[in-house]
Amino acid sequence: MARDYYEILGVPKDAKDDELKKAYKKMAVKWHPDKHASKSESEKKEAEEKFKQMAEAFDVLSDSEKRAVYDRYGEEGLKAGGPPPSSHPEEQQHFKPGGGGPMGSGFTGGPSGHPTGAGYKFRSDPSEFFASFTRASNERQRSFGETPFEGRGGLEEMLFGGGTDAYHNGNQRHRRSAVPERCCSVSCSLEDLYRGRTRKMKVTRKSITPGRPTEKILELTIRPGFKAGTRMTFSGEGDEIEKGVAENVVFVLREVKHDRFVREGDDLHYECRVSLADALCGFTHDIEMLDEKVRIKRLNQKVPVSNLTTKVLPGEGMPVSKNSQRTGQKGDLIISFVVDFPTSELSEAQKKGVRAALSENA
Repeated sequence: MARDYYEILGVPKDAKDDELKKAYKKMAVKWHPDKHASKSESEKKEAEEKFKQMAEAFDVLSDSEKRAVYDRYGEEGLKAGGPPPSSHPEEQQHFKPGGGGPMGSGFTGGPSGHPTGAGYKFRSDPSEFFASFTRASNERQRSFGETPFEGRGGLEEMLFGGGTDAYHNGNQRHRRSAVPERCCSVSCSLEDLYRGRTRKMKVTRKSITPGRPTEKILELTIRPGFKAGTRMTFSGEGDEIEKGVAENVVFVLREVKHDRFVREGDDLHYECRVSLADALCGFTHDIEMLDEKVRIKRLNQKVPVSNLTTKVLPGEGMPVSKNSQRTGQKGDLIISFVVDFPTSELSEAQKKGVRAALSENA
């Protein structure tokens, strides 16, 4: 039975690249084998199969050529190299055997005009596929210098709207006021957003009404799990435009780059550097978490790792603040590994020892 890649990822058929990436990441983390390691054999096999399905679906839909063939001919046609065999040749006249499928897919047709089987096949290891995706995502985020805002992102969104959440005098709201706003960015460390904290902000303002103070202290209650781009609005606390009518003051949270973690939604990404010897022989590695009281998460790695290895630690990410059904829960910690290879040539004795050790393990 042909599978629906859009349904597998939970996206509409007109989903854009960003939607596909977000959906794949979410579903891949959900079904990552590490999150199901303690479950029954049947549940582990189900998770492994779904994890592979997510990778295959994203691999097809994120590639414009593969996606065009899939949208036109479905999974069967994609994997056969073009349209599935038909008893009505006129239905296939738009497919040119040997000349490449739609969008230059490069599928080859046989003498009869039907595909010879040189079509698509998902050949990647799902874990390595996810690790490559994760590494690329982390590099994009680090290139900003700071974690980018969700949505369109950028300074314009921060100042003029479109952030992830809006809070009005401390309470969540969904509509903007037509009253003029004065926007101020507030830099927050990842620890602030993980633990939550209260910030006191001094506002200097113009006043027309006699007795209205020109300065006021506003308290920002930053709850655990708040994201960059969250807007906190204080009505009528800015400059007085006319008697009795004053601007709203809007504070927009800005996340400062962290030295250990990269945040993505409710998840945290961590990069663990290891020597080649440790990567092959096993190692322990301590990760200092973001809690106020020092808490260490220790990795005891016995199986060899590579630059394409990832581990998922469920419930070790950021607190979930937006979804009331998950109040008190946390996202996941996703660990990727960077193996440091020797930069100078090994001696003949060292080469002989490495070859001997690895051949015994083969």
